[in-house]
Amino acid sequence: MALSRRSVTLVLCALLHGFTHVYPMVLVPLYLQLQREFSLAGVAQATLLVSVQGIAYCVASFPAGILADRVSRKLLLSAGLAVNALAFLGLARTQSYGAAMAYLLLAGLAGSFYHPAAGALVVKLFADRPGQALGIGGIGSACGFFFGPLYGGWRGQMAGWRAPCWELGWAGLVAAAMFALLAQDAPVELGNRKEPRPWLPSLRFVVLFGLLALVFSLRDLGALGVHSLTSLFLQRAHGYREAVVGLYLGLTSLTGVVANPMFGVLSDNPYRLRWAAGLLGTAGFAAAAIPWMPARGVLPALMTYGFCLFATYPVLEAALAESVPDELRGRLFGLFIAVGGIIGNLSPWLAGLITDFLGPRAITPLAYVPSFALLGATIATASSGLFLLRWARRVNAGEINLMRS
Repeated sequence: MALSRRSVTLVLCALLHGFTHVYPMVLVPLYLQLQREFSLAGVAQATLLVSVQGIAYCVASFPAGILADRVSRKLLLSAGLAVNALAFLGLARTQSYGAAMAYLLLAGLAGSFYHPAAGALVVKLFADRPGQALGIGGIGSACGFFFGPLYGGWRGQMAGWRAPCWELGWAGLVAAAMFALLAQDAPVELGNRKEPRPWLPSLRFVVLFGLLALVFSLRDLGALGVHSLTSLFLQRAHGYREAVVGLYLGLTSLTGVVANPMFGVLSDNPYRLRWAAGLLGTAGFAAAAIPWMPARGVLPALMTYGFCLFATYPVLEAALAESVPDELRGRLFGLFIAVGGIIGNLSPWLAGLITDFLGPRAITPLAYVPSFALLGATIATASSGLFLLRWARRVNAGEINLMRS
């Protein structure tokens, strides 16, 4: 049986979602190679490259959300991936640290087009079951988080860090062309509004949902920190090479292939926020346990952490999307990524600083206990945002379409 046009679009959105996360993750197992390549004083300067890419991605997400509520979401998605891919082709050929920083800045800006446009497009096309659709689209995220470090570590160990950047750049251009040719677009709903739409939503909207984004940013701060610190922890404390580190990080994220659709379906019910609270608490506990584990136990702890973490994304995205009308969804997703992501993407750089600070103690697993405990606590603390979300839907009823409780 042939897939419908909207189903093809959902599959392609999952593919683009994968590339959106492949590009930031491909360099994570290669921090020490980058440090040697550019003769950097400490590993924190190498991890800063990934932080800059992520922060640029997040800073541009709210303007991208404004565009997603006014122009073709299909155009934004295909153009964003194409520029992101071109930036990695340039990165693969650069000879200086400053140019590498510039290319990753461009990659982050282009990558920002994905979440505001794709989140709004998928919810619009699948208004009958948004949580399930977002969960399927989230499979791409898990695959990207899996394939990025896996491929980066394997190819980087074989041929150096430039090889995976060059090859994934060309692959991204092909995927962008496929999306432009095959995906379905969906016009933005204007509701009953007849007057011209403002570029910015009300101050109340920005403050209310900006506060929510600030609290939920604790999840991303902890999650991105766990990924980068685990890369350095495995190489320094356990002596693993890049390919093994990439495999461990990839398998951690591969759990999202199951978690995203499973909890996407479960999120289409009134108990979604309870699910999210339990998942965040379990993910935080598993993250804190990582340095306590013997070498054989690190991977199970990472996979438990990854499964629970990735399961929270469709649950929270569905709850947020149904809290606003279609004409505000692009800006809502953009606001969340901008506020939460700027804070969250500081964590790769902080992971580098922590490792530099440890100095000779970085070869001892238990030296990382306080850092992983703090990261786990920030993930668990993000569950307090669930109470704020309930409150926001009540107090903002005059402007926002409230989700059924």
